Amino acid sequence: MKHLLKIALGLTLCLGMFTACDDDDEQAAISGFSLSKTEVAANVEGGQETVTVSSACEWVAKTSEPWLNISPANGFGNTECVITIDEALKMKDELTNGVREAEIRFTPKGQASQIIKVTQLGYDKMIFVEEEEVTLKASELIDKRYFEAKITTNVSFEVDFEWLTSVEGNLLKEWVHLWDKNKPTFNLESARPQTFKVRFDWDMNPEWVKRQARIKFVPLNEADQNAETTPILVTQEASPVITDDRAGDSLAILTIRERLRSDVGIDPSENMRYWQTVKLWERTDKDLPTKEAIGRVRSVTFTMVNLKESIPQEVKYLKYLEKFEVYGNVNTMLLSIDLGNEICELEHLKHLQIGAYGLVSLPADFIKLGDTLESLDLSANNFSRVPEILNQTNFPKLKSLVFNGNRRWTTSNLKDCQYDKDGKTGANVNHDNELGFHINMDDTPNEIDQLFLWDNLEELVLSYNYLEGTLPTYEGRDDVPAWTDEDFTTYFGEHGADTLSYLKKNNIPRILPKMKRLTINLNFFTGKLPSWLLYHPRLLEWYPEILIFNQQENSFDSKGAPSKFDDAPNVFEYYFKAFPLYRGKYEMEENQEPTEPEAIKK
Repeated sequence: MKHLLKIALGLTLCLGMFTACDDDDEQAAISGFSLSKTEVAANVEGGQETVTVSSACEWVAKTSEPWLNISPANGFGNTECVITIDEALKMKDELTNGVREAEIRFTPKGQASQIIKVTQLGYDKMIFVEEEEVTLKASELIDKRYFEAKITTNVSFEVDFEWLTSVEGNLLKEWVHLWDKNKPTFNLESARPQTFKVRFDWDMNPEWVKRQARIKFVPLNEADQNAETTPILVTQEASPVITDDRAGDSLAILTIRERLRSDVGIDPSENMRYWQTVKLWERTDKDLPTKEAIGRVRSVTFTMVNLKESIPQEVKYLKYLEKFEVYGNVNTMLLSIDLGNEICELEHLKHLQIGAYGLVSLPADFIKLGDTLESLDLSANNFSRVPEILNQTNFPKLKSLVFNGNRRWTTSNLKDCQYDKDGKTGANVNHDNELGFHINMDDTPNEIDQLFLWDNLEELVLSYNYLEGTLPTYEGRDDVPAWTDEDFTTYFGEHGADTLSYLKKNNIPRILPKMKRLTINLNFFTGKLPSWLLYHPRLLEWYPEILIFNQQENSFDSKGAPSKFDDAPNVFEYYFKAFPLYRGKYEMEENQEPTEPEAIKK
């Protein structure tokens, strides 16, 4: 390996017959004296290279080996010198297979010397890496989670990985990746060496053990299989041990805050009980999951974060977490973050908010939260569709779904932002990213159906997305029931049937029977309002003039039609005509002219 270490000193970049480069550890320029290069690499044939000497004083140059020559060997001012490297010969004129080194020492008058290092390869086929061992932290910001390997070679190769660490019989693999944008390409001629910078990305280590991997460089051509190769041993530090107790919870929260780069004020010197954005389980809590949860973290909130990846993995150690909130990422519209699996390990999580974060997808393991999750807020992200996993079957206990503001880019004219099978075709669309949550209700089936038919939901917020088309009527569908007397009693008490008999009499579909808050405003809806909405028993509790009927102002759908409902009522006399017992429940201004929406004229 000694000759390989020597190569590392001389061959930081090799292109053509011989090349030189300015490395990061290049010698500092001497005052009044400088060289245009400080390293030269050559192959077995030798050759010539030019170096420019800039000096304010006289200087002399001397080579350390007889196979190396420089001309002129002294001078003053700016001088171009020619370095001549002889063919790499051994005794009896045999070609050398090794590597040899020499130096040219320039000594300016009255100053310290400066050196040009010269390295010459033999004809041996080899793949050499400058650093044979790399040590990584357990975690780092995503922009810093990579390293570059300098590889000098005269054969084409491919990269292979050997995973060296197991935990409980499971091999820890796929945590170092070859950067796709920087895969090496080869244009090798003869035995002339080239130096490549190959980037490797790495993942954070979630384990409490150190892990290792070996990066191998495998010759591509059969004739090069005997080439001498040098692998890279990658060692990653273990994550700090987060214990299953209060101390572990506090360490997890501090680590999450650091990785989120959140601005929430937490003083590590204070007792966790006094951290403003953290709430602990109390002995007197009625819904205490277990006695072991007393004093553990019940809820935590992070705001104003700056991260380009999923929630930090340490969230999974907050064993008894019931509520997790994170909101407000930097440059959200530019991000496309896939939520990771770690948060899916929380067995007691009931309330989850990940808002304005840059999410575009949920993991398959998200279904693990189905038995506990009661509210989910995914507002102001970059979803283009409703995640398929979000449905009543998977999340029977979910009562609140907030899915508003999923706009990556802003437009008031969807005609310029239409989709086709090959992508977007509109003139005003950013082709690198999707517009946002854009669904046409006239396309069947569509993903909003599963939301409107989610009987257990009590809150559904779909405002300020790119939803267009006509709201479905659900009339005549076998999978959508009509209101019954039993429904009235179940959802509205013993007098429900007396109050709401109009619904049964007119065979109006039973949609969102438990809904207490529905908002669909500031979208691009058109057409007539369906009867299930106009006569919903809780319509007037939804502030419909603002949060239902009010669509995006001065906007146009994909067909160029203005965004507005054709028959949105301006007064609700029609409603009290259908439900006379509701007149006393809701205050209405006197002397209002009755209007009857087109949807219920028969």
